[in-house]
Amino acid sequence: MSLPRLDALVFTAGIGENSVLVRSLACDSLDFLGLKIDSKKNELNPVDQDISTSESTVKVLVLHTDENWAIACNCWKLLHSGE
Repeated sequence: MSLPRLDALVFTAGIGENSVLVRSLACDSLDFLGLKIDSKKNELNPVDQDISTSESTVKVLVLHTDENWAIACNCWKLLHSGE
């Protein structure tokens, strides 16, 4: 089964947030979906930004993550779930 469309592509964590090349190559291979990135936005070390062009049919987002905080929050919830 395939998806009928792609609404957004999200880059996150170490490589997704920091690698201009990885984002560029990944997006270039998905141009058949109407996905287009703004190369200038991509190169400006974007964080919590949409780097797609206005012509792109797919949003391309670069989002900051903090895995350690997420793990800590889940551990706290687990420890306090029996109260």
